[in-house]
Formats: sequence, structure tokens, C-alpha cells
Amino acid sequence: MSTKKPAVEHKPNAALESFEKGLRALGKKDYERAGEIFQELIESYPEERDLLERARAYRAACERSLAESRRSPFKPKTFEEMVQYGVFLHNRGEFDEALKHLRQAVELHPKNEHALYCLAATAARAGDTPAALKALRSAIAVGPANRAQARSDPDFDPIRDDEGFVEIVYSQAS
Repeated sequence: MSTKKPAVEHKPNAALESFEKGLRALGKKDYERAGEIFQELIESYPEERDLLERARAYRAACERSLAESRRSPFKPKTFEEMVQYGVFLHNRGEFDEALKHLRQAVELHPKNEHALYCLAATAARAGDTPAALKALRSAIAVGPANRAQARSDPDFDPIRDDEGFVEIVYSQAS
């Protein structure tokens, strides 16, 4: 016969209740609250080794999710959202991030002159001259009026003196 005391199954202990509360918050994607609960559990119940191991893993997952949500709060899904969000990021000076969204938009609609022009302008501001020239050439091929617009667009100032830019915007047959 065992001398162990039987585990009380009717009433979970406080550490387990706290862990379950953290899991519920995690399930609701309330990563901040879940992380706080798991941290309190870790600090308050050092003797609960198995539970603490899982709590630390969940707390780390919460921290990763929070960090990711702060980096990119909006995930555009449609072509229009990609272009608009790319332009928004461009206007905030976040050119590298804007390029990601504009490139996705151009992948979806490679002949869309607005997306191509925005990609060209953003690449120019980001310092990627070859990408800027390629996108601008494509934008002008689809919509020749983009040539005149690029001549006075300050977004192209970083590459305005580049031979390729001069050739594209000032020649009539590109």
C-alpha cells in the first residue's frame, strides 16, 4: 500500500489555476496579459518546476508575439491595401518596409502603373537605384505620362543625376 497522500482532484492548486488563466488569455491573443500572468506564476511558485517550464515557454511565446505585433501592426492582404500601406510607409520615411509591400503589390499586378511608379519612387528614396530605374522604366512603358511626373517628383532627387534616370525620363523612346 502506498504511503503517498492522494492528490486532490476536485480543487486545483493556485499555481495550476494561474497557469490556466494565462492559457485563457493566450487563447484570446491577449499576449500582454498572458505574459504578465505567466511571469507572476514564475515568480510566485518556484517549487512548481514542471509548470514553470511550460510557463516560461508560453511567456517567451507571448513576448515574441508582442514584438512581432509592434513591428508590423497591419498586414495588408489585398493589392489595394499593399499599395496604400506601401505609400503610407513611404510617407513616414520607412522605405525598406514600404518596398516589401510595394514589391508584393507589383508581383500581384506587374502591369499596374501606379504600383510600379510607387515602387520606383520608394526604391529611389531607399537608395536602390537599379530597382528604381527598372520599376520606373516599367511604369513609363505602361503609362507614358509617368515620364513627365518623374521629371519633377522630389522622390527621384537621389537618382536625378544618374545616367539611367536621365535616359529614361528625358528620352522619348524608352
